[in-house]
Amino acid sequence: ENSVSNLISRGYYVIEDFPLDFHSEDEITDASRIGEITGSNLAETKYNVTGDGINIAVVDTGVDFSNPDIRESLARDKFNHPIMIDADGQGIVLTNATFFAYVDDDDIIRNYSKPIPEGMTSGVYTTKEGVFLDIFQGGKGTQVPIYNSFFPQAGSSVIFNGTLNTDMKIGDNNRDYIKSKSGIYHLGIMYQGSFSGQVRIQVVPVLFVDSNVAGKYDTIIPDLSTSWEDYTRFSLESGETPNYDFDFTDEKPIVLGSGNEYLIYDSNEDGKIDYSAGTIGARVLDVHGVIQNKTVNIDDNLNAINGTLLPPLDPKGEFFGVMTDFMGHGTASSASITSKGIQEYDIYNNTKKFVIKGVAPDAKIVPIKALWFGDTVYAWLWAAGFENEENNWKFTGKTNVDIISNSWGISNFPILKSAPGMDVLSLIQSILVTPKSLDDDYPGITIVSSAGNSGPGYGTIGMPNASPFGISVGATTNNVFVGYGPFENQPRFGNTTTHYNHVVDFSSRGPGIIGDPKPDIMSIGAHGFVPSSMLKLEKDSKLESFSLFGGTSMAAPLVSGSAAVLMEGLNKQSIDYDPFTIKNILMSTATDLQNDPYTQGSGLVNVNTALEFVNAENGIFIVYNDASYNNIKKILDPVVESINSTAIGFESFKIPSKSMPMTSWFAGQLSPGEKESAIFTIENPTDAQIEIKIKSQKLSLIKKNQFEGETKVRQLDANYLKDTDLKEKDAFIPNYVKLSDVKLHEDLGEFFDKTNPIPDDASLLILNVNFPFSAFMNKTADVYADDMKISSLYLYDWVD
Repeated sequence: ENSVSNLISRGYYVIEDFPLDFHSEDEITDASRIGEITGSNLAETKYNVTGDGINIAVVDTGVDFSNPDIRESLARDKFNHPIMIDADGQGIVLTNATFFAYVDDDDIIRNYSKPIPEGMTSGVYTTKEGVFLDIFQGGKGTQVPIYNSFFPQAGSSVIFNGTLNTDMKIGDNNRDYIKSKSGIYHLGIMYQGSFSGQVRIQVVPVLFVDSNVAGKYDTIIPDLSTSWEDYTRFSLESGETPNYDFDFTDEKPIVLGSGNEYLIYDSNEDGKIDYSAGTIGARVLDVHGVIQNKTVNIDDNLNAINGTLLPPLDPKGEFFGVMTDFMGHGTASSASITSKGIQEYDIYNNTKKFVIKGVAPDAKIVPIKALWFGDTVYAWLWAAGFENEENNWKFTGKTNVDIISNSWGISNFPILKSAPGMDVLSLIQSILVTPKSLDDDYPGITIVSSAGNSGPGYGTIGMPNASPFGISVGATTNNVFVGYGPFENQPRFGNTTTHYNHVVDFSSRGPGIIGDPKPDIMSIGAHGFVPSSMLKLEKDSKLESFSLFGGTSMAAPLVSGSAAVLMEGLNKQSIDYDPFTIKNILMSTATDLQNDPYTQGSGLVNVNTALEFVNAENGIFIVYNDASYNNIKKILDPVVESINSTAIGFESFKIPSKSMPMTSWFAGQLSPGEKESAIFTIENPTDAQIEIKIKSQKLSLIKKNQFEGETKVRQLDANYLKDTDLKEKDAFIPNYVKLSDVKLHEDLGEFFDKTNPIPDDASLLILNVNFPFSAFMNKTADVYADDMKISSLYLYDWVD
């Protein structure tokens, strides 16, 4: 019935979608045009800028650095230690099971016949087969406390006991063994997993030793070969058992600062990584008080808002921190920015190899895990250079990163019971962007956020992406993605890859809740390939380590990377900048996509054009005005003042009175007949004269149709509640209004008197529900939009 011929016979106009040749040299010349579309290829060629010297905090699900394309992008401090933050408290690994070894004056391990010292879990013994931790203990086994990284989403407790029954090897003989200067070996079990794709638990035995100074634990040895056998046991043939070796002597020791902190394993020694379990050295927030024996303050909306980060390694050997990615999302976001393009991938299964290069391959990533428990505010504050001291946040004098990238948001705004942009997350973001907001020396920080995937309706930008001062990023189309992954064997829009750089339907539209123009800028979001974790589910897996990525989750890190490239260019020219400067340059130099501002902002990010402005080339200029900041501040001030800042750890929150220049113009909230003006500045970076054309536009109302009616809240009656499982006595059902009852609308009255009110040739029906603006937004209240109404419009169509 839905065949082409039947559709044509019924009067439908049918456009044939031609099959695609996935292997065509003309159609698919590469697998990534990120550099071409964003302008980063030209930026590197012309100006030799790649984001070098810029640190980007990716606040997300964590990052897996196992792929060589992104491995070297991990940010490091002056000691070459990785800079990684786990604000969710997920990455703690307990290593407090202790094993005593008797080592004589000649550094020879001897069997110990006396009772082991008090407080030790067990001992160490030697045989002709080697040196072992005595875990079996005569058959009773050894209980090891294990940190539950899935808590509180899974499990009843953050710590549980696991029982081990197999002795673990730490030496080939009593002279050749893994050295512990104190003679006390610490053992732990890493217990974690990924929810990306097939859910599977990773269990990694780890040995922690003081290899140089007695009592100062500095070296971690993971038994990755045993963990790999356990992880892939589901792919074994029936009756086949995993080949566990329980041997630490054939593993690579890990020391902070060595540059080799990655928990990666090549199972068949073919030079390619098969297994990844994270990166050692993360500073973890002790959310549940496991180490410090005290819990942090948990806010109803912001979750953990204080607490001290643990050191990456405990010098006493009791624990260490690890960075993992529980979804793969943070890894994809990071790879969009910093992929080196050194790996080759057979993406289209036609033996042709492709490389995938990020927009800022020399920028560095500071992974901040904050989407497990939801500690995004803690993550932001740390990234912005604040430290928590006795529940108070103090500015350290320098931001910890240059850019914060957020590929997440909340579209369903009733969750926080606030309007997007007026909610506490969006307000904190606006405050963090603004210089001198939280400290006289605070320089502000550039924050980039995905606009959201709730389009195509207007006003669909959620929180905190609606923050007026942050950079909100919408999504456009790419032209290299064809029928892959979940879209396999499905036609794309059109039958060539010629067309691209169009706004995607799902990209959230503005305006923001206060009426300010959003999004600010656009980049690729439908779709692209990115390097992924090297982790394989099966031993003989031929799958390559890349994935399909998209949405505004991809668009935001591409703009973050573009900002990094711009910052390096400004640094090379010794030009000072602040977050508003970065935003204004990116917006002023964006490529106009010929959409309205609430759809595209100022257009598609073009970092090459941005650098042409920085280098005073090709007549490129930027534009900004003096009014938007103050008009936004006027609306935000009352709600900012209402925030209980002391509960978060600040004496006060404020938006500084000093006006900041902004490219986009927001005239404020005007009633009919009111006027507003602004002074626009056109900044020409050269001494040469440039010609500017300014075109005025007048918007006028063409036609207005209005239906006035009233609906009443209808509570479910008692008889209905008796017949259902619904327990809530205050539940409500919607008001149903038949279209045929809409008689007061002068244009629709006769329409619904017809026997068949919907014409047979109709292809589109549009319904809207409207509130008076002043009532819906509670405009007369001291705090704008403090009592948002929730309205829904449903269309039901059925045949009795």
